[in-house]
Amino acid sequence: MKKIRIILADDHDLLHECLATLAIRDDCGIQFVGNVKNGYDLLKVVRNVKCDIILLDIIMPGPDSLDILKTLKIEFPHIPVLIVSGLPEDGFAVRYLKAGASGYFSKERSFDELFQSIRKVFNGQTAISSSISKKMVLKALQKETPVTHELLSDREYQVMCLMSSGKTLSEVAKELCLSPKTISTYRNIILEKMGWKNNAQMMFYCISHGLCDPHFQVKELIHF
Repeated sequence: MKKIRIILADDHDLLHECLATLAIRDDCGIQFVGNVKNGYDLLKVVRNVKCDIILLDIIMPGPDSLDILKTLKIEFPHIPVLIVSGLPEDGFAVRYLKAGASGYFSKERSFDELFQSIRKVFNGQTAISSSISKKMVLKALQKETPVTHELLSDREYQVMCLMSSGKTLSEVAKELCLSPKTISTYRNIILEKMGWKNNAQMMFYCISHGLCDPHFQVKELIHF
């Protein structure tokens, strides 16, 4: 039986080691053909290594994962991307699914469930939790009023989350490959759209809605 070839993009070595060990031990029909720790390396590997599925973490060094996802769907529309993250589904899943992801998997779930999600995506299905599925149905039926932050553009949303995680304008600019002046402009647009007066209100909103946490990178490693 042909094995499902996977490229994993996650900056935690422990995750790759655990998945690779379990895949071999349980002979679950999965083969890891690539392991990278940032978006730049992911694009390089995908361009040179054949794979069936890409597992993409949201928080990694380098370019924003949402931008990487969009680039992947333009260059490799036939390769499904499964988001694997410790960040809350409610704050991120729908946005990444709209950008082209084939599923969103929370690191709080088990490895067995991850392998099931991988097989679902490989078979052309969407791998999401029942709560996210319900949320998307409600949106389609227009029975749910959009949360205010969902009215932001993808770039505005990225800037908001990065700034609320404690990054400075310069750090956000470097991560998104933009100028500090451009990030400052985005910040002003975000404050105006959301009705905020300062960064403190922005950070409070993001943390209270589970969109970010100053320590989320540590939480991701602990949760899995």
